[in-house]
Amino acid sequence: MSWLGQFHFLRPEWLWALIPSALVVLLLWRQQSATARWRSLIAPHLLQHLVVRPENRWRVRPSFLLAVVLVLATLSAAGPSWRREPPPFTQDTAPLVIALDLSRSMLVEDIQPSRLERAQQKARDLLAERQGAKTALLAYAGTAHLVLPLTDDPGVLEAYITSLDPSVMPVPGKDSEAALRLAEEMLAEEETPGTILFLTDGIALDDTPAFARHSQENRDQVTVLAFGTEQGGPIPLADGGFGEVSALDRQGLEAVKRGSDAYVTVVTVDDTDVRRINRQIASHLTAVQQEDAEGRWRDEGWWLVFPVMAMVLVWFRKGWTVQWEG
Repeated sequence: MSWLGQFHFLRPEWLWALIPSALVVLLLWRQQSATARWRSLIAPHLLQHLVVRPENRWRVRPSFLLAVVLVLATLSAAGPSWRREPPPFTQDTAPLVIALDLSRSMLVEDIQPSRLERAQQKARDLLAERQGAKTALLAYAGTAHLVLPLTDDPGVLEAYITSLDPSVMPVPGKDSEAALRLAEEMLAEEETPGTILFLTDGIALDDTPAFARHSQENRDQVTVLAFGTEQGGPIPLADGGFGEVSALDRQGLEAVKRGSDAYVTVVTVDDTDVRRINRQIASHLTAVQQEDAEGRWRDEGWWLVFPVMAMVLVWFRKGWTVQWEG
């Protein structure tokens, strides 16, 4: 209901036309009223017995329809508006930074074939949905590193995404805050508000204040696509053995969701998650552009033209012509 607070008329001076419109309707109604026509010739106490009133007294008359048409036409000319339209030369597609988690827990196979391979697959599916859009890639574990700056070439992105592995990371761990800071720097030079997408199996509680700060100070949204199950699985080690069991870090994800405006969702077996994230990216761009104080207000008065045209067509019916002469 926030649109009610922004509702206004772009050309409010047209509302003055409601006054002569009301006078025209009133005069037509008096002209069509048998009582009004004979009031000056017949005494009132006799007139009420001489006028024959139809049984259906509240049938729709041409004057009623004319009143509705005049009101709708006046409101349309006044230009009702409650939302802004994007600037005409602004890029239509929001930039995206993909932050791929390369900690060793992403090698767990509780999601087949593994969390990392499924994340890479989802990243490729999202690129296919964003043809022509600029996308960047960064990888993080104990540290965060830029892999590929913003580019609109999905082929190059896919090649880098599929080649990444935890073995290329210099420091083990899961520093989501460092990845967030790097992504912020990458989007700082973009005029169009963008999205930072984390492909991960969890976010440490110590990193959640950084996401809260980001939501308060930055127009770029954060989206998290989480991989893993509640049961989890053992973490494969570099020497071929297995370490401790790693499950989906639902506690950290819920903390991020509560403390910021980040959009958090869990991976699905179909493409529902990818389509949902793509819609989230587009809707965020639209919302930020509409909040831009420099954006033009959208004239919504043209919607009222259709009911006006539909009601004007009724005048082609026999007996619906308004008699303007006395």
